[in-house]
Amino acid sequence: EKSYWDLLENPPQGMEIVIVRAEKSDRWDEEAIERIQKLASQGGTDSVGKVSFCVLPNAGHWVHVDNPKGLLEIVASKMASL
Repeated sequence: EKSYWDLLENPPQGMEIVIVRAEKSDRWDEEAIERIQKLASQGGTDSVGKVSFCVLPNAGHWVHVDNPKGLLEIVASKMASL
């Protein structure tokens, strides 16, 4: 099993890591959700990147199938901010 916590806690300078969680997914435990929300609330700094956390409504594990329009809206808004 691979852990990405080190990367999420220290994203490279200038990078934004966007986490999309499916609203109906059962693959996230409360501890992980709280941990990611905390990282996302910190924002980035000059020396490290940042983490963003989005919840995709009406979607299970297969986000691109369950809510493609909602996923596109999340991706498009992030790309527009580049």
